[in-house]
Amino acid sequence: MKKPQSTSTASYDVGYRKPPKANQFRKGRTGNPRGKRRDEENLVSAFKRHVLKRVKINDGGQVRSITLAEAVILKNYSAALQKNPFAMGNIYRLAEECGEFVDRTDPKQVGKPLAVPERVTMEEFLARHGRKLGE
Repeated sequence: MKKPQSTSTASYDVGYRKPPKANQFRKGRTGNPRGKRRDEENLVSAFKRHVLKRVKINDGGQVRSITLAEAVILKNYSAALQKNPFAMGNIYRLAEECGEFVDRTDPKQVGKPLAVPERVTMEEFLARHGRKLGE
């Protein structure tokens, strides 16, 4: 049902998805003025920011700068060498995720090639596709 309109807005239809001109957003304004803050970050971006921070470690008397993720892996590796079962499990899981336990020579684990290319001369190739050499 349409409301009676004034004479100044008589040419504009008010209805579904067509609010009155007085209630429409003004030019240059957004419908969500508070919106999402630019500095807000989600869990993944916060994790990436922290993991990519560089830390200094003492490696055999030599100071090196590596990422925090690398430092955690090195710490797990050294704990696994000290026979820590939790660290060993972490290293095995990491190696499995990276595909270190796949035998690349076994076609059952790696899979067969999708297509084996065959040797074809240019004339044979063009003949298969209905063309001739020199066209």
